[in-house]
Amino acid sequence: MLESLPSHLGERTRLRNSLSSPQGSGPVVVWLKSSFRLHENPAIEVGRHMAAEHDLPLLIYHGIDERYPHASIRHHNMLLDAAVDMDEGCRKAGLRYALHVAREGHRPSVMKAFSQSASCIITDLFPLPPWTTWVETIAASATCPVLDVDCHCVIPMPLFGKSVDRPFKFRDATKRLRKQRLQASWPVCNATPQPYTGPLPFEPVNVVEQVKSLNDRFALLRTCSIDPSVHPVWHERGGEKTALDRWHRFFEKGLSGYARRRNNAADPTGVSRLSAAFHYGFLSPMMVARQAAALGTKSAEKYLDELLVFREHPWHHIYASSDPYSSSNLPEWALQSWRETSDDPRVVRLKDHQMEYAESPVELWNLCQHSLLRHGELHNNLRMTWGKAVPLWTESLEHSLYIGQVLNDKYALDGRDPSSVVGIQWCHGLFDRPFFPSMQVMGVVRKRDVVAHSTRLDVGGYETHIHRNQSHSKGPHYVLGNDIVSSFIARMLHDHGLDVQMVTSEGKAADESKIDALDSGSFPPWLEQRVASMCEDSSIRSVADVAEHMRTGLTNIDAVPEDKEGVVVHALAQPTSDKHNHLGIEIDRAVWQTVEVLWGINASVKPKKTSVQTRLV
Repeated sequence: MLESLPSHLGERTRLRNSLSSPQGSGPVVVWLKSSFRLHENPAIEVGRHMAAEHDLPLLIYHGIDERYPHASIRHHNMLLDAAVDMDEGCRKAGLRYALHVAREGHRPSVMKAFSQSASCIITDLFPLPPWTTWVETIAASATCPVLDVDCHCVIPMPLFGKSVDRPFKFRDATKRLRKQRLQASWPVCNATPQPYTGPLPFEPVNVVEQVKSLNDRFALLRTCSIDPSVHPVWHERGGEKTALDRWHRFFEKGLSGYARRRNNAADPTGVSRLSAAFHYGFLSPMMVARQAAALGTKSAEKYLDELLVFREHPWHHIYASSDPYSSSNLPEWALQSWRETSDDPRVVRLKDHQMEYAESPVELWNLCQHSLLRHGELHNNLRMTWGKAVPLWTESLEHSLYIGQVLNDKYALDGRDPSSVVGIQWCHGLFDRPFFPSMQVMGVVRKRDVVAHSTRLDVGGYETHIHRNQSHSKGPHYVLGNDIVSSFIARMLHDHGLDVQMVTSEGKAADESKIDALDSGSFPPWLEQRVASMCEDSSIRSVADVAEHMRTGLTNIDAVPEDKEGVVVHALAQPTSDKHNHLGIEIDRAVWQTVEVLWGINASVKPKKTSVQTRLV
């Protein structure tokens, strides 16, 4: 079966079970998880070849699950952007595309059903759990072949797929393979199978009617069990069209200065800002690499080094790893160093929520965290500076790896990616060597001082860039009350860079209930970790204490000015006889309602002012 594929596709494809030929007359299903594009998409092309060769119908299936790590409105919105382009592109190409969004009333086991009815399943290779586990589970029970195809790397993971301990060694080991693929054009796929027209094990989402319009899209998102507190990056759009446009603009106007400007975080146009596009598979790295290589300039060479060595090296390492997130991936010298410094005192010990809220003692680090919170990105030259500060403020190696990964994956548009997993571990010694003499906490792991970095960066310019308002909702945003619901709403808006003023004279009375009297379901799952982190402080004993902590640093006023425009946010209490069991429901409802107001403002083509009488109830 694989032998019949063109060589440029066969080298990217691996069989995940023992069935070596299509079974029955069902559709060839291309299951997309991480590669949402029509141009140079090897998974789709393998599907086209397989279906045409065996005279079988073809279905392009895109499922958006609620169970991926840190599932939120931010990540879901990017995936739905992709769906708009995929739907249009497949129509033009004569392919059947079907979108399923897991949500209330729509949670069937789609791939389990396909595993029994499809003639062949082809999916894009994404080497991180839980995606790997999902594929393994389907492959084990399927009555048809299951194949995965590398759509992310120029040098296919099934072809090389080794862990190499230093980037320069990876560069040397893959030089010949890389040269061959940069010099070869991507063959045009002429296979034209019939689109699948039969029944589906789910009700497909009508992309034109339910997704393309941002207002309709929100109604769809509202029924998903995801984190509503991580807002979309309003000024960013996902999908193939936006990614191609950004690459073409950078290729024409930005690439020539890349080598000179790339390290200046205060110069946002000095880099391509395409890492999220590569993560979601909106953009073919094979195409980008060939076009950059054809220039032959110093800047193009440096860009290729970042793309083909420092990006692809982590993918091959993760592909070869049995436990990608484990500290066991670190070299022994680094593990030994962390063991020797495990009892070193931390001058500053930060709790998880303090790091998440950008409450460190260092201005530049806080700006980095605000960049993640508000814009879903972090300049590459600051990633290691940001990451290497975390172990200085946490009690152990394991916790430093954990919270660093959480903060990155929760907010970064390119998070939950082999490059980001390796990036966090790199900050702790992966792919590096020891540096002597040993220092407190960091031991012989390379140190990168965040304060020292501040001296070689225009921090003021970077601050201006980070504090730009990425939302059309200009505010101010008046939040009524001092209860935990209002306090969290205010904190959430503030952390997303909006102008927030709390009117504590209005709203519900503070809840003096003891924290230890609340069960684990008192807070939404996406808020429990932050509340638990706050409760590590001995001074926090009640729900009111949590609310007060959330309001730290926010502006308080006595009343909403009558003569000012803005948005008034008033999350009313939901009547209930058992407020504690419904506290989580109340917070979740209030956050969704707040996001709905912001969504309506930002869905407009032009900024829209909202009068002070607009109330969220």
